[in-house]
Amino acid sequence: MAPPKTPPDKKPDRHYDFGRMNMWFAVSSLGLLAVTLWMAFADYAQPWKRFQSEFRSLERQKLQREAEAERQKLNDNDIAQLRKEIEAEEAKLASNRDEIEKLEDRIEELNTEIYTADAAWRAAKAKVDAFRFEYDTALQHGGEAAAADKGKALAEWRKNLADEKIRLEKATTERDAAQAQLAERRAAVTAAEEKLAALNEGVENLQTRIATLNKDLDYFVLNAPLMDFVLPSLKVEQVILPGLYHNINFTNIDRVDRCMTCHVAANRPGFDGEEWKEPFRSHPNLDLYVGDGSPHPYTRYGCTICHGGLDRATDFARAGHSPTSPEQKKEWEKKYNWKKQQYLETPILPAGTSEAGCATCHAGGVWTPKAETQDVGRELITHMGCNGCHTINYPAYTGLRKAGPALTRIAGKTNPGWAYKWIESPRDFHPTTFMPHFFHQENTKLPINRKRQEVEMAAIVSFLWAKSEKPVYDNAAVPAGDPARGKALFESVGCAGCHINDAKAKRDDFFPVINRLHGPNLVRTGSKVSRGWLYNWLKNPKQYYPDTNMPDLRLTDQEAADLTAWLLSSRDPRFENVRLPAFNEEMKELRNELVLSYLQNLNTVERSNAKLAAMSEAERNVYLGEQTVAKYGCYGCHDIAGFENTKPIGTELTQEGSKPVHQFDFGHVHDVAHTRHDWIYHKVRRPRLWDKDKEAVKDYNELLKMPDFGASEREAKAVLTNVLGFTRESAIATRRAGNDPSTAALAEGRKLITRFNCQGCHLIEDHGHAIKSLIKDPAMLPPNLAAQGARVQADWLWAYLHDPSRVTMRPWLNVRMPTFGFTDSQANAVISYFTAREKRQPFASPPSAPDPRSLAVGGVVFAMFQCAKCHPSGPVVAATADLAPSLLLAHDRLRHDWVPDWIKDPQKWVPGTRMPSNFPETQPGEFMSPVAQAIDAPNFAAQKQQMLRYFSSEAELKAYLSDVDKVTAAMRDHIWSLSGGGRAAPPPAPTAQAPTGGTVTTAGAAGR
Repeated sequence: MAPPKTPPDKKPDRHYDFGRMNMWFAVSSLGLLAVTLWMAFADYAQPWKRFQSEFRSLERQKLQREAEAERQKLNDNDIAQLRKEIEAEEAKLASNRDEIEKLEDRIEELNTEIYTADAAWRAAKAKVDAFRFEYDTALQHGGEAAAADKGKALAEWRKNLADEKIRLEKATTERDAAQAQLAERRAAVTAAEEKLAALNEGVENLQTRIATLNKDLDYFVLNAPLMDFVLPSLKVEQVILPGLYHNINFTNIDRVDRCMTCHVAANRPGFDGEEWKEPFRSHPNLDLYVGDGSPHPYTRYGCTICHGGLDRATDFARAGHSPTSPEQKKEWEKKYNWKKQQYLETPILPAGTSEAGCATCHAGGVWTPKAETQDVGRELITHMGCNGCHTINYPAYTGLRKAGPALTRIAGKTNPGWAYKWIESPRDFHPTTFMPHFFHQENTKLPINRKRQEVEMAAIVSFLWAKSEKPVYDNAAVPAGDPARGKALFESVGCAGCHINDAKAKRDDFFPVINRLHGPNLVRTGSKVSRGWLYNWLKNPKQYYPDTNMPDLRLTDQEAADLTAWLLSSRDPRFENVRLPAFNEEMKELRNELVLSYLQNLNTVERSNAKLAAMSEAERNVYLGEQTVAKYGCYGCHDIAGFENTKPIGTELTQEGSKPVHQFDFGHVHDVAHTRHDWIYHKVRRPRLWDKDKEAVKDYNELLKMPDFGASEREAKAVLTNVLGFTRESAIATRRAGNDPSTAALAEGRKLITRFNCQGCHLIEDHGHAIKSLIKDPAMLPPNLAAQGARVQADWLWAYLHDPSRVTMRPWLNVRMPTFGFTDSQANAVISYFTAREKRQPFASPPSAPDPRSLAVGGVVFAMFQCAKCHPSGPVVAATADLAPSLLLAHDRLRHDWVPDWIKDPQKWVPGTRMPSNFPETQPGEFMSPVAQAIDAPNFAAQKQQMLRYFSSEAELKAYLSDVDKVTAAMRDHIWSLSGGGRAAPPPAPTAQAPTGGTVTTAGAAGR
């Protein structure tokens, strides 16, 4: 029956059309599918996968080139010859196939027999063990009669065991002989095959590596979308850094470094040629950073702990890369969609400043090995006196003497006119000075401000002269000097290690070795100081400034007079006969305005006016000078009366590298990128830049005050590298590397070495010898102080540092070890530094009495090596550069335990030393003694007989002479006997068998 039809006037009981809903549902499903696929693709198509895939192809191409290069090395003739040899030997084997088959069959039979005999032997052994137990039990419980049968059975099985062992050994011996015959037949072809394999080994290894990089089906399947969770070759590379954390909301979060996801070759060697660009390059210093065998392996330190950046990021734009130029920024924006990470506190350090990251762990040090830019930056900061105005709470910058000289006796040194010109423009007088320019800067160009500065400069001079002591130096008491001799003395005695005398020099010419800028450029000295002052300064610098770094070179009166004459010959009329500017009414008005502004800081307007009215002209000048000194922070670099305990004027820099960018004031400057490093760099180069267009808006005393140091690009980058390292992490002492006493001793010693510029003359930790620019003969350079802590006795060094004149070690040198006037604590700090560097205790145990045979051998070997030709063991008659230190000092000066090691391998201790290596190194750490063979030479017959007195046989003597450690110790004992360690009487003959008569004599002993 048909269903009833719906009347035409009736509507369905639905409020919508199913057909339209189905259409929209289909459309939305397709849209959802498209979005899902897009999401999966977007998640899969990460930029780092493209980097890894591209590097895989590049590495494969590199290996193919290497494989081709290996093939080119192969000699086709050699390979063909080897193949012929193999074919010939295989032919021989084929011709002897019947014999070989018989040998193989016989070996197989013997193996079967060995197996059977071994099984029988083991069964017999088991029976013997069983009957031995039964026999022993029967003896204990049943007596000898009851045990008789057991004893007979045990004896029979013991005989069987012996027979089976003979059978096994016979079969084994026969099998081994057959195998040897077979190996002999095959030896030739095996050797040829091994030679061929060795030739092809390099190529085959490379081919194996290439095969792993092929993009085959497995590669595409395992790295396909939705399949790359199985075992992909393209994957995020990360390492959790043990003991390193981020502090987020007072919680320590593990650092997870993922840099090698993109920088895939960072810890792999071999990707450092010109053709390799980032991110496919090897780290440029794998032996120090990132490399598995380096002190800072990637798995322990990662990359971001040094370079900064977002450690968990895998996207170039989010990692925090810092462009180094506007051009690079545009390139990155186009290529990588780069944009500045606004809230990333630690962006990646810009190129050239990566050594800033060293401070994260090494902030407690004064020098950082292999971090030249950071070390130069540290030195520049102290030379420029940055730490005088800015608190920098790190060991390298604390407890230091002020950068500039004391001004408490300035009136006895120079004149007010010179001081005015110097304050106005220091680099006009000394082009290499670190004294900055305070006046006539880019934010004080208005005419009225220039006038104010002239008033301030004159006021500073008035204040300094009013507060200064006024010692008088008598010019008439200075002997007549010879400028030519003075110049020669300057270049030879050691002055040139710290000073230059060059009107055209620039600081940047000496970068990065700035040791010769340690003291002032001595050009135009004649226009600065009086004859009497300079003469007395050269004779005794501490009489003028007790805390000076300038040492006493122990000059004679005539030497001091000659140097004085030469230095005073350099003059400049622009700085002579200068008078302080006379104050006209306009300048007086400006002075009074400035004085009144300072008075009103502490007083009411009415009281300030009254105080001003009560002051004389001179008092106003002195008061303004005092306030100007305080305004510009001159006391940060100079000792000035009245400012002994005044706080630094500048912002603390201890955590400047972590300061948020929004806290840096970029003012109206729009052509400088708003980054931390750009602000600091430009602040060093143009300190008043941020006052652009503000001079007319700010009050005069509100304008920026940081002076211009004339820093070059390289100097500014070196300073920037250090300041970027002043972070919250580096400020935490517990995070610093080496909080042990040894590290503290190294830091304190390095501070003193830097302060007194020891590297101006000496080579210390592979840096220094700045004076070599004037001394061409290496033999005439002051000594390399490598191994000093292992070489010299602490008490001798302590006395020598206090008074170097007490002993002359190298009389041929013109350069003098100066007297620095070290305090006891300073001398101890230097000694602790040297011993800590060599990981030695300061005081070694005194040596025991030498063995007579050691003294005898030492004397003979000393003569054989002709040590006395270089090392005087008696009075030095003529000074010559061919000599070495006198051995008369050895006993009191050298460490007893060091001398044998030095004799054995001098290059290890002081690379480049002229001391010969008399004991050839056969392999690393092992040496050969040539003495045992040489002693048989006819010309050493007498010495051989002398030594035999102390040995029972010639074989014992030669065994002794073949032992390098014994021979070098014997030479040490002989040297000790020459220099006071037991030389009173010759050693007695040890045995009655030794021949009588004769004593050991050497060239050294005879020379004494």
